[in-house]
Amino acid sequence: MNHPLLELADKRTVIFDGAMGTMLMAAGLPAGENPVTWNLEKGSLIMDIHRQYYEAGSDAVHTNTFLGNPLKLAEQGLLEKVVLLNQEAAKIARKVCPEGKFVAGDMGPTGKFMQPLGDLNPDEAEVAYSNQAEALIKGGVDLISIETMFSLEEALAALRGAKRLGEILVIASMTYNRTKKGFFTMMGEGVAQCVSALEEAGADVIGANCSLGSQDMIDLTKELKAAAKHPVLIQPNAGQPVTRKGVTSYEQPPSEFAEHGKAIRDAGANMIGGCCGTNAEFIRELVKALS
Repeated sequence: MNHPLLELADKRTVIFDGAMGTMLMAAGLPAGENPVTWNLEKGSLIMDIHRQYYEAGSDAVHTNTFLGNPLKLAEQGLLEKVVLLNQEAAKIARKVCPEGKFVAGDMGPTGKFMQPLGDLNPDEAEVAYSNQAEALIKGGVDLISIETMFSLEEALAALRGAKRLGEILVIASMTYNRTKKGFFTMMGEGVAQCVSALEEAGADVIGANCSLGSQDMIDLTKELKAAAKHPVLIQPNAGQPVTRKGVTSYEQPPSEFAEHGKAIRDAGANMIGGCCGTNAEFIRELVKALS
């Protein structure tokens, strides 16, 4: 596929944004509230977060739609607002996107298990993801980014849902845990298995995000790069979460994250961003380290 993002990745490391949820919680997002609703209620705040990431050096930012899947929104009585919430998120990011930079339409997991372990039907999931992707594309995104998938089957449903809409660049990122036997998804799927299935299904970029901190992501990057034919996107957490008195936080300093970012680049990552616990300062330090 020919795409400006891939052309940029041929020239240098592409920088993505950091966490959206971390920034929103710092801004007062109540526990249990779907952040997607803030696209309508507090659009200027979402826009400012995107702007902070672009100014920090991000080449691409994710829309505030990680929990914007129709199946997720239906649980919260918001099914009739699927198109509105996703399109508005894309428009908000588009308004502050500088020339030559990108907006990625973010699609996260439904939180449900596929049949027969759960009640999520693969065909139903594919349609839901297709509907979300269509709204994001109509809102003006440059690509679709499927993130934090703990089930290969669901990731494939999301990928098929996006690809059925036509020529659109799609990133497919799984979330892996580190075990004594290597890196595996929560469903027990290995790196090579995931990469092979996702690329065969049409993924243009292979990714990994969440669960792991930047240190562990160095070794995971090596495995992904060895298995992947396409570019690789890595988005680590800000270290491992620490819980004190019921409050969970991430305590890795941005400078250490950035140093690990250099090692992730050297391990073969074509694109790097941040996940849980990161903010614009992490991206700013990452850009400085990589330059």
